[in-house]
Amino acid sequence: MFGAQLGNGSMGNARWVGVPLRAVLEKAGVLSGAKQVSFNGLDTPVRPKTPDFLKVLDIDLALSAEPLIAWSMNGTAIPFFNGHPIELNVPGYFGTYWVKHMNEIEVLDQGFEGFFMSTAYRVPDNACMCVPAGTASTAARPITSLAADVRAPVSRAVQIRALLLMRAAVSRRWRCLKTTSSGGLPLWTKTWGAFRFVGGARPSHPGKKVP
Repeated sequence: MFGAQLGNGSMGNARWVGVPLRAVLEKAGVLSGAKQVSFNGLDTPVRPKTPDFLKVLDIDLALSAEPLIAWSMNGTAIPFFNGHPIELNVPGYFGTYWVKHMNEIEVLDQGFEGFFMSTAYRVPDNACMCVPAGTASTAARPITSLAADVRAPVSRAVQIRALLLMRAAVSRRWRCLKTTSSGGLPLWTKTWGAFRFVGGARPSHPGKKVP
């Protein structure tokens, strides 16, 4: 399937400032028949036959409190390679939805069938999002966000692959040693127990338990 295999992913942390997408849509006026919202940027295809890169959000997500039209990154104007002058931020969704150099928003009254939604950046539509080696997927769905309500068993090591962005721009994997809840632990909503860094590098301020 079309799309890059990034391994650890292409991740980063930044402080963003902007206006909620919802506020812009409400100011423009969204009619009752709206189903999706499409987003385009100033960047254009290099080759004549390459489709334009448009991404789409369902109207309920577009009108939620999360998506942001950002113009500032880490206290300054968004750099060119990060999407200057404005970028769409969709927390919890993969980076393909974070449209850079955004210059066009369109509210749609029907489902969008563009290449980068209907063909590219899709995964098999099953529980493991996978198919046996040598076979093709018979049904696929867009890559959107991480699974919700994922749970880990108590007192068992759980390895999470991630990037640790440090002052010296060193990336390392970190490992969570055990959970702290007496029941099944939702991975992203509860407190983790002790953890250690693998690979030699450590931040200047080691991680702490947080409420």
